[in-house]
Formats: sequence, structure tokens, C-alpha cells
Amino acid sequence: LGATKVIATGRNADALARLRSLGADVTIAPSDDRAALGGLFEAQFRAGVDVVPGYLWGPSAECILVAAAAAAPEAVPIRYVQIGAAGGGEITLPSAVLRSSSLELLGSGINSVPFARLLNAIGEVFATAAKKPFEIPVEAVPLRRIVDDWRRPEATPRVVLTM
Repeated sequence: LGATKVIATGRNADALARLRSLGADVTIAPSDDRAALGGLFEAQFRAGVDVVPGYLWGPSAECILVAAAAAAPEAVPIRYVQIGAAGGGEITLPSAVLRSSSLELLGSGINSVPFARLLNAIGEVFATAAKKPFEIPVEAVPLRRIVDDWRRPEATPRVVLTM
């Protein structure tokens, strides 16, 4: 939908490789070394990032927001759109992150966008998908194994339950 550069991050190496094959320009795997991970994000922000759709929140959002603020003096304003909270429901954000940057924090939920705009956006997604179909990888998992399979770091992002 007009992005000139796509940066993907995730813990699943196979998923990141697939995203690269689908056109992601940069992939970043999370690391326990927050300073190193922050440096990778900061380098991308210095090169220019307009929008970050954040599906995780929690510690990963903290790392991304701190890196965005550190790069802000040299980059364009960055909009961080908080969409989900799979990584945690809360963050600790140093106040300097907001005072020393042109970072914009936004939320996206069912009531955050007027209904007409939401319908228009859905139409654009369907129109784009009709031009170039996309696949959603799925893995059939028996219900009795769901707890174990859900926690596997290499699990396919979309799981279909079977009986």
C-alpha cells in the first residue's frame, strides 16, 4: 500500500526468512541483549521510518520507542501505532523519550478509526490482495496439543485447531 521500505521483526527465523522472500527489506530477530537490539532499531530509525505498527507492546515496545527517540534528531517524525499487547500490557517509558523526540503515539482499535475510513481501508486491502494474492501459513494442531504448540517459538503464526 505504498511503503517504500518494510522492516520486520520476530522470533521465528523461518518466518523472518519467509518475510524476506515476500519483500521485507530488513529483518531483525529479537535478542536478550537490549543494547544491541536497540542499536539495530536505532540504525533503521536514523535511515528513516514513518510508521511502526506495534502488535506486541511490553518490553519490545520499550526498546523500539527508546531507539526511535535516540534517532529522532536525525530522522523524520515517527508514528508508533499500538495495535496489540501480545508482549505485555504495560511499558515503562522514560519521559525523555517523549520530550526529546517527535514521536507520535497512537492507538488502533475498533473505535479509533471512523467506520467509513475503516471500510475504505478494508476495501484497499482486498483490492491489493486481488492484484497479488498472498498466503497465510497455517498448521493443523490437535486440540490436546494446543498448549505446547502455542508456546513453541517456531510455531506457525496461524494455528488451526483440529479435534
